[in-house]
Amino acid sequence: MPNTPTDSLIAHWPLAGDARDACGNHHGVATGVTWAGAAAQFTAPGAEIRVADAPELRLGNSDFTIALRARCDVPVRSVGGDLISKFDPDLRCGFNLSIDSSAPAYCGMSDTRHVRFGIDDGYIGPWQDCGRPAASNPLITNLIVHDGALYCGSADAAEPMDACRVYRWTSGEQWQDCGRLGDNLNHLSVQSMCVHEGQLYAGTGVWDWVRACPVVRKEQGLGDAGTRVFVYEGGAQWRDLGAVGDGIRVHCLASYNGALYAGIDRAGDGHCFRFTGDGWADCGSPNGDSIQNLFAFHGDLYAATHGFVYRYQGDGAWTCIAEHPHGVGQIHCLQVFDDSLWAGTWPEGYTLRREADGDWCNTGRGGIAEGLSEINEINALCPHNGKLYAGVLPKAQIYRYDSDGRWTLLASLASRPDYAEAEVSTWNRVTCITSFQDRLFAGTGTCRARTVDLDPDQTCGRVMAAAFGQAVAYERDIGGDWTHIAVTRSGRTLRLYIDGLEQAAGEGPQQHSFDLANTRPLLIGRGGRSVFAGAVADVRMYATALTLESIRELS
Repeated sequence: MPNTPTDSLIAHWPLAGDARDACGNHHGVATGVTWAGAAAQFTAPGAEIRVADAPELRLGNSDFTIALRARCDVPVRSVGGDLISKFDPDLRCGFNLSIDSSAPAYCGMSDTRHVRFGIDDGYIGPWQDCGRPAASNPLITNLIVHDGALYCGSADAAEPMDACRVYRWTSGEQWQDCGRLGDNLNHLSVQSMCVHEGQLYAGTGVWDWVRACPVVRKEQGLGDAGTRVFVYEGGAQWRDLGAVGDGIRVHCLASYNGALYAGIDRAGDGHCFRFTGDGWADCGSPNGDSIQNLFAFHGDLYAATHGFVYRYQGDGAWTCIAEHPHGVGQIHCLQVFDDSLWAGTWPEGYTLRREADGDWCNTGRGGIAEGLSEINEINALCPHNGKLYAGVLPKAQIYRYDSDGRWTLLASLASRPDYAEAEVSTWNRVTCITSFQDRLFAGTGTCRARTVDLDPDQTCGRVMAAAFGQAVAYERDIGGDWTHIAVTRSGRTLRLYIDGLEQAAGEGPQQHSFDLANTRPLLIGRGGRSVFAGAVADVRMYATALTLESIRELS
């Protein structure tokens, strides 16, 4: 390769049967890795290649290139995971190259495989207002990335026909209306969203738990809502895929093992369903209560109901793996971080982590301080650029996990002057968080998603975003074939290449230079998110930003 400089090559791990460095002494130690031809397979829990820290690997303020080949497991049965990282979570310093996709609000992961590269040295940018998609919408129900664009779901509205709509962010504070989920005016919320096999799906519901109660609906003559799922067909068109059981809310959607799954509320006896292409197959009910979440991890599908977590055994059978751990009343979200399953809870606002022995560790609390009212609820958990972030009720706060027992408060994104602990109508949420382009996006809302509860300053029903470090991303599905991925830094500019084509570029913030030097080991096939679900080969690190021509030769 005459145009690819070899004198700037820091390390080269071909991964052809071992973890040795082919150009130097940065040899790796492989754990739980399966060697498959000229590649390393990392699917097993805890699998990794660990390379000891060395001055040449620290990168610092210098230009660099990282290049490798990756092949994601098909079908998707877990989060994508980390390809290569050298990151100190205590200092928030280093880099992460990952495969990921959106898990919007209460829903599980989509099966799209996006590429994201981030660097950081403790930088936090200002929160920027990305607008309110609709004037009378009190709550952003979901945030999800599909085919390179950011979509959100909405809840209630002043006019029923304006409720239950999906919007796409265009720029600044502008959103495009992508239509309503059907014409049943008793559907008030886009309750759930997921991307599966290249298509965007959304489930109906009534976010307000009071109006979602069958007894209340009958007493107040609110009419039949029903649980239905729609698929997006472009413009403002959604196609109805039929009734999913017989409930009020499609609480969650998830892609798992090549199929789309849906979990419904206790009005429908808390059943899980699998879409067959022409209908919905019943996959049983864990315990009859609402299925709040569905999440795939390390080959298994998990479901959370109020206070319980279950693992799906197939053929309608579910095994309980948690029953009110640490005395929590409800579990509202599941997520994967540090190669473990995490759960966000109510009313203490604990975030729990499942350990290797099956026990649940209480990693700490978010929200109102201990000793005051127990009304804290973790509504969303999202890994971003090497760290885990949480959205919390009742003060619409964003927290960052820093260590067990230490969650750092970063911001409160919604507020109202009449806030009172005893008055639910004054509580606010950060309902959903997701990574998009170079930032972390968060959606706010009132507690019960009622238009009548909108705050006078209109801080609810809004999307906000902030940069945590610097990032670039390719947010279209790379599929399950071998893909060449390369990232470069030249001065303040990051560039991301997929199969020899530049797909994303971004400038770092003014008057800030990211120094990535840290003493943590370099990891291949694992990072702060999880073990990579797939195979990696031909990993290279250069002490210069390679040209497009050189990257094309490598690819």
